[in-house]
Amino acid sequence: MLRAAPAPELAPPEYTRRPLELGPELLLAFPSCTDGANHARCDGLGAGAGFGVSALWRVSAYLAFGGTLSALRFRFDPPGSSDDSASGLFYGLLGRLYFADRGPVEPYLELGLGAGANRTSAREADALSYSETATGSAVRVGGAVEFYLARQLRLGPAFDWTRFHVGQLQRCGAAQACQNLDPGSTGHGVGFSTFSLRLTILVGPGL
Repeated sequence: MLRAAPAPELAPPEYTRRPLELGPELLLAFPSCTDGANHARCDGLGAGAGFGVSALWRVSAYLAFGGTLSALRFRFDPPGSSDDSASGLFYGLLGRLYFADRGPVEPYLELGLGAGANRTSAREADALSYSETATGSAVRVGGAVEFYLARQLRLGPAFDWTRFHVGQLQRCGAAQACQNLDPGSTGHGVGFSTFSLRLTILVGPGL
């Protein structure tokens, strides 16, 4: 008697790259601060957390372009003040260079160009609250390695370094008008580095 033929082996799943990528992420952030003659807003500034999101159009298997936004909250505990808070923001255009057009692993590098801000707020010795905001153009460089959990879902770690070219440093108080400070003589935030866990949702037909 002839035995039944063995079942054919199934081909491994093919992880097709798709044209639209939506990527929320959770961020662990470390701020960068430049000292000046007055460096009170750099003292006590430490690591924080935040949230980011990006949307990209993948024009080919190796290139994608789109936009990104990151919002962060930092630890801020300067001596001699209370009601302290610190935050960071980056938004802009984002480009990615991918290194694989198939397979379950997706490594890539990215470059972002846009604008950013670092803001600190504290109640000082005169019992009044003052906020200082550094804003300007910004550049971001980084990369990630993501792993396919399903045909249209990836997850993986990422790292980005964001740096501002501060064009304006403004100090505002509840009882006084805002005034511009000299960025060269006053300590202020100039960016941040982030480690993140990035989820990417893939939409559309395969490339």
